Amino acid sequence: MAAYFVPFWRSLCLIALCAISLQVHAARDDEADDEMDEVTPEELQMQEIPVDERIFVEKWNEVPYKKSYFTYTDKQIRDKWEYLMRGLKVPYPSAAYMKEQFEKYPFMKEDIEGWNGDYQVLEARSLQVWRKFFAGDFQEAREEGLKLGPIGKIPALFSQLMYAIYLADRQSTKYMMLQDVANQAQEYFDDMEEAADDPAVAPIVASVKLGYAYAIARIAEESPVPVVVARRYIGKIKNSAEEVVEIMPDQPLAHAFRAGVDAGIMRRVGKFTGRMTYGARTTTVEESFADALTLAPDIPIVNYEYANALIYMNRKRDLNEAISYLEKAMKIRPEYSMDALDVMYSYKRLQEVRLYALNFRSFRKFEKLRRKYSKKTDRNLTSIISDPLSMDMLNNPDKYILPERN
Repeated sequence: MAAYFVPFWRSLCLIALCAISLQVHAARDDEADDEMDEVTPEELQMQEIPVDERIFVEKWNEVPYKKSYFTYTDKQIRDKWEYLMRGLKVPYPSAAYMKEQFEKYPFMKEDIEGWNGDYQVLEARSLQVWRKFFAGDFQEAREEGLKLGPIGKIPALFSQLMYAIYLADRQSTKYMMLQDVANQAQEYFDDMEEAADDPAVAPIVASVKLGYAYAIARIAEESPVPVVVARRYIGKIKNSAEEVVEIMPDQPLAHAFRAGVDAGIMRRVGKFTGRMTYGARTTTVEESFADALTLAPDIPIVNYEYANALIYMNRKRDLNEAISYLEKAMKIRPEYSMDALDVMYSYKRLQEVRLYALNFRSFRKFEKLRRKYSKKTDRNLTSIISDPLSMDMLNNPDKYILPERN
């Protein structure tokens, strides 16, 4: 009996603390919603989402376009590399580059499976992984990339991120995949610390850290505030965002992510509490997005995340401007899988924004219903292969519940 009461009382204490946090967070731009009714004591006690490894074995959904559009030869990848990497600034994985960096940082050649030390062979293997990522063969890119140690982490983990966010049917699958990305990225943090100040390797360090922060940010943005507080998501995400920009000040996605983090904080706790408690500022959002758009104006995700930020900060006041950035993102011609999926999601997000604009006065009520729908049905609302959100979905979630897993 005593063994039962310890976790029980611990849960009650955690709930009380989160309730106090919610009162502090009540200074908002529209009415406060108590999100405690959306969580369980078990969710509050859980610091990390348990990952069921079966999600990596079962066959993943295919991208909704012809992969041949973005299936490039080795020469095409070399020629297009600078443009394809305009967001991350990752160096081309040539044999010469890997040999030089591996000699400086021996940890980079650890965990490479089936490699006999031939760097030309390693370059070919690396290009094969990147080719699959660019085309949208995400499951194979993940599997083959993880066999290449740290050098393969970026295409492997970004493949997993793209699949989780845009192609997974279930919210539970999405969350497990995102948690796994964060877990795997963290494994290399200590090793990469010594390379963070090396300009030749900094883009790799920054991209792995960005993958980590982006993964937990995507979980946090759809989680109730008590869960966000209990798991200390905001501190982890904001600190990582600042760190990535410090490591790679010319990485557009780093600036966009930092801006999105501050906007996301305001989305959840309001401008006043966001600024006073977490240091989230509208000036940071505007300046960081301006930096990202100056460095790379034609990245779809930068444009649609700026649209989201305008809504998160100002609700309907800047709705027309937000819609214009979503429409801009939709018009960008993609050259590889990530941009293609970002463009497709921009269209789906536009449908959601219009749904909110036409049917809701309160942004928080819309957000709460959106979270409740996804939790009840286990549907991934950012999947671009599922139907856009509708009022029927929000009002009748029981009609849309996915069947239990086999």
